[in-house]
Amino acid sequence: MEKTQKRVLWALIFVGALYFALCWIPNASTQGSDNPIVFLHRDEYVTYPIVERMLAFEGDIHTIWGRLIIYGDYHYGYPFYFFSMLVLLPVRLIQGSDFFNHIPTNILLLRQFINVFPMILSAGILAYIHTHFKSWWKSLLIFALILTIPAVVRSNLHWWHPDSLMLLAIVLTFFFLDQDDFRLGKNFYMAAAACGLAAAIKLMGFFFFLAIPFYLVLAWKKGQLELKKVAAAAALFILVMAAVIVLSNPFLFYQAPREEMLAIQTFKTEELSGGYEHDDSPYYAKGPQFWRWTLKVSYGRPWMILVFAGLLTAGCVIGQRRKINALIAAWSLPLAIYLLWFVAPKPDHYLLPLLLPVYSAASDLYQPLENLWKTQSKWQRALAAAGLLLLSYVLFSQFQYQISKSLAEYWAYFNA
Repeated sequence: MEKTQKRVLWALIFVGALYFALCWIPNASTQGSDNPIVFLHRDEYVTYPIVERMLAFEGDIHTIWGRLIIYGDYHYGYPFYFFSMLVLLPVRLIQGSDFFNHIPTNILLLRQFINVFPMILSAGILAYIHTHFKSWWKSLLIFALILTIPAVVRSNLHWWHPDSLMLLAIVLTFFFLDQDDFRLGKNFYMAAAACGLAAAIKLMGFFFFLAIPFYLVLAWKKGQLELKKVAAAAALFILVMAAVIVLSNPFLFYQAPREEMLAIQTFKTEELSGGYEHDDSPYYAKGPQFWRWTLKVSYGRPWMILVFAGLLTAGCVIGQRRKINALIAAWSLPLAIYLLWFVAPKPDHYLLPLLLPVYSAASDLYQPLENLWKTQSKWQRALAAAGLLLLSYVLFSQFQYQISKSLAEYWAYFNA
């Protein structure tokens, strides 16, 4: 790493550590309840006993192994529960049987290290992908922009869920593709592994079905590789991805849990398409217009979302990060179509893997506008100045919106 890159990295580590500490305070709160169960989110109430079961360590070796692998909740992939178990394993070993009497502490650790920490890493990796840490202010801009999105803040408060881990796997897929730089080398297959992990956690890795072929076409044209080599790389990518999915979900080797998982995922697919029966049916109307409330509350004014999509599109044709932006667009397009037109429930965390990569491209237009400013033509300099002012206004306006919403979300936990 160059000197500037190291300084940027340390700056992001400092800001990330501060963010982690700020999340610790509300995540440690039981919101005034003496009953440690009451303060759990309803998803935590369902998933936490599974991790306790994995850490029970009772019975013979076959029983212990069965509880570790046949975990039972196949709404989410095994990596979510495995990493959650690893977070609590040191505490379990130190405290012994008393471990099960410290639910608030255990939930705090899960919220911080399974939700908050992977989200911070994701924001840092997105900043690196777009800047390679060569500009401290652009890196901090992307890092702060991602972490202050109201949906991100809400996800990091009083919630332990697989979405941050899934998002980290998605971001790592982009990272390794960026590192590979169309050589179809080891980083390309590391991207396959990360993509497989995203699919193993919550199926989202499958939405790279357009981005990966697009990447292979670019690699073929850019590197003038033989079509035979590109085809072999594509096949190996699929094999690595499939291997990671199976190996990171070892319960798939057993017939009963495998069939249960297929039944649950089939039901979940129907539920996503039709909605939950116990809620108000008008909420489940499909189409972009019906996501307006979720977008406004958790991501910004709907017209601003279109602006960010426009910035990503522009970043695909101008600037130094055209290819990574094109890959993000190829990832975002099928996912956006699926979520906006085919998914009935509208919780804000569904949009995290779609909008966070899109938002991360916001600063990429500064470089071409700065280059245009350096030209000799007066009208080009005027155009560049107008573009820089407009882009800065957009980002400042979005920051203002995000911070006001996020602060209200944060302070709510101190007034509960």
